[in-house]
Amino acid sequence: MKKIKLLALVLVLTILVVGCKSGNDINEQQGEEVPEVSEFTLANVSAIGDERDQSLQEFARLVDEKSNGTMKVNVYSGGTLGTWRDTIEGLEPGIVQIVCESLGTLEAFSPTASIDAYPYLYDSYEHYKKEMLNGEIGEEILAIVGEEGGFVVMGPSNRGARIMTSNKRVDSVEDLKGVKIRAPGIQMYIKTWEYLGASPVPMDSTEIYTGLQQGTVDAQENPVMFSYGNAFYDVCDYLVMTNHVFSTDVFIFNDGFFNSLPAEQQQVFREAAKEAGEFRTKLVEDLEADTIATMEEKGMEVLRPDISGFQEKLKDFSKEFPHLADLVGKVHATR
Repeated sequence: MKKIKLLALVLVLTILVVGCKSGNDINEQQGEEVPEVSEFTLANVSAIGDERDQSLQEFARLVDEKSNGTMKVNVYSGGTLGTWRDTIEGLEPGIVQIVCESLGTLEAFSPTASIDAYPYLYDSYEHYKKEMLNGEIGEEILAIVGEEGGFVVMGPSNRGARIMTSNKRVDSVEDLKGVKIRAPGIQMYIKTWEYLGASPVPMDSTEIYTGLQQGTVDAQENPVMFSYGNAFYDVCDYLVMTNHVFSTDVFIFNDGFFNSLPAEQQQVFREAAKEAGEFRTKLVEDLEADTIATMEEKGMEVLRPDISGFQEKLKDFSKEFPHLADLVGKVHATR
């Protein structure tokens, strides 16, 4: 099945490339000088027009600008080239050259990538921005993940903090006792909510709305914009700003491919990825603020609990994931 998917992806891209080449051939036949352009395929599973796609369009624009038109990035959003796993696995054979995804999706290739979902790794958004998006620790994490997985990883950006929507009021960590909360069926998330005293319930994302509506679960946790986009304000009374995970999107290249590029092209990609990441982070900041206000207008009460109690419950959490203990210690030491 994996081979069939990869072959289908090759066929789609071959058709696209042939179409582009035909246009160049016409220009050459007409006697026009056509500059040599290196083209790159960037795959993205999120929706066309969303904040990630907007940042990828900006990335493509920056690459074109910084290379004086000699490098072109073709962005394929909306999962048109396959699932995130299909496209990441397509990097090594060169079916795609760039993928934008969350750092955590690379856990299948790098155990260190699971740090992306580590709870309260950072004690505030400002701490996250300083250390992960703009600091040496963030650079170290990206380098380790790249080395473990055979990637070059760059251009970190904020995906948005994970929060709760709930039908039970949560003003402190003690209020979580016995709360049935839908969580992704991933060990990091399940253990997080168990440590906090809640009762995590693994449930497919397509079932969350009905689960909240019918009382199968009392709460769910996701980024603000996902929660808004799925209209959880219709079935939850409270928006609880726990900000328990700050997750990061990155640009991902196969290391062999990236290192084979001329130094000038590598530099263009690094600069464009950094600037596009900053563009995305600012965009998410602005959208989150507006979205929270909109959810409040729709009748949700916004709660901002003291997170120190949450952090205290999780102070020994690294023993569950010993392979992350050293990195977690480094980050916590910068608080």
